[in-house]
Amino acid sequence: MGTNKRNTSMARALFSVLIASGLGLAGCAVPGTNDTIRSGAPSPTLTAACPRVEEIPDQARGCAVYDPDAAMAENEVYRKERPVDAGSQAKLDSYIAPAQEALGKIPLPATQEGVKNALASVGLSRSDVQTDESGRGVRFGVSAGGGCLNGFVGNEGQLQVGTGGFILDGGCLAMSGH
Repeated sequence: MGTNKRNTSMARALFSVLIASGLGLAGCAVPGTNDTIRSGAPSPTLTAACPRVEEIPDQARGCAVYDPDAAMAENEVYRKERPVDAGSQAKLDSYIAPAQEALGKIPLPATQEGVKNALASVGLSRSDVQTDESGRGVRFGVSAGGGCLNGFVGNEGQLQVGTGGFILDGGCLAMSGH
């Protein structure tokens, strides 16, 4: 029984030392890391972003400087297409003329259903057709043979059909304003 009592006393002593150490360190900080909060001075952390202007040095701006052209280009990366190999390109090219013929026969104004039905009639999978109706017509993209058949059917009869690779965002049709 004496051993248990001694172990309990040692545990309590160790616990007390740890608590005291923690309380003692609670007021410690690395110099300069928290001074602004205590002094009421503004935080040195940048909280706004501003475009780079050649005439003004970045350090004098008081904000996180960025290059707007580079940011816009980076924002559009999702639209880039993956490359299409020669065999897939040949398969895609074989769909262009039949798709143009079928799409040219749909009643105007073009509808998403009309475009899907026309593309399905030339052997493309209706479930793979992506469409976007803009009010001026229907854009489409459909997976076909390792790439994409894509284009536009306008409400006034304009027709564009082309080929390309899958976009980095997934699928064949980059959503506008996306």
